[in-house]
Amino acid sequence: MIQRVQSLYLFGGFAAIMSMFFLPFARIIVGNSSGYLFLQEFQVDGLPAEAYNPILVLLAGVLTAIGFLVSIFLYKNRIFQMRFNVITFLLNGALLGLMFWVGDNLASALDGYSNFKLIGAVMPIISLLFLVFANRAIRSDEAKVRAADRLR
Repeated sequence: MIQRVQSLYLFGGFAAIMSMFFLPFARIIVGNSSGYLFLQEFQVDGLPAEAYNPILVLLAGVLTAIGFLVSIFLYKNRIFQMRFNVITFLLNGALLGLMFWVGDNLASALDGYSNFKLIGAVMPIISLLFLVFANRAIRSDEAKVRAADRLR
């Protein structure tokens, strides 16, 4: 039963998180030079690259992506799948918070400012929406199964 609509929602959330590895989520501007923040690196134009330690953001991104993948294959136990989606939701929220925290800290350490108006900053929000839609569909399936069990 992997072909359910909630599996498509979960795969959409996984794709949104995976796209963050290739899309910048922040731009750090210091004077006339700037650099882009990705989950795994800091692409630099004249700024010190060693100022960015991506381990926390990268770990949160990888754990969130793994959470989406694992949740797709928990279709046999819908209640556990919904509970596991809550954990993935929290990881996704942590990823979102860490992105903004790391971007602001790096900008302040370099005496510049950060700009989060990039497509990578929107991807965790999109994946959160996919997670909410998936939980609604799972809850609907569970209600249908319980209604069918009552009729027996």
